[in-house]
Amino acid sequence: MTFMQQLRTNKQGFLLVDAIIGVLVVAIGLAALAALYTYGIGVMVSADRQEKAVQIAAEKIELLKAADGHSSSDIEDLMMDNIGTDPEKAKSVEIDDIKFYFWGTGRFLQDNNSTGVNQLYYVKVFVKWSDPRIQTISLETYIRTKD
Repeated sequence: MTFMQQLRTNKQGFLLVDAIIGVLVVAIGLAALAALYTYGIGVMVSADRQEKAVQIAAEKIELLKAADGHSSSDIEDLMMDNIGTDPEKAKSVEIDDIKFYFWGTGRFLQDNNSTGVNQLYYVKVFVKWSDPRIQTISLETYIRTKD
């Protein structure tokens, strides 16, 4: 019997090696899927927090837009009372055990006031949170004033 004939008839041990290679391939595939799933969950949680931050900023912008057509001092008072203007003393709201800090800035735009057209007051609202690194979003708008 030649060596090749002996290999063909003696197939002991090949089944075990085939099984080990198969298990290894499946394990690598499952590890890759687990990593992808974990990354996807992290992105989903981050997007949810970002959406909540945008909702907070939009809510504060809408609060300021309620003063549309008032004087710029009314808008500034509204900002100071409800939003705050100092990032170091930012107001906060807690949603789902995440603390979102918000504050705003505003300035009166000095356009041509002799036209009698309402002036614009520029407003920018910031929201900051940890996710686990610190993230910040901002929304900005213009509000008509009567002065």
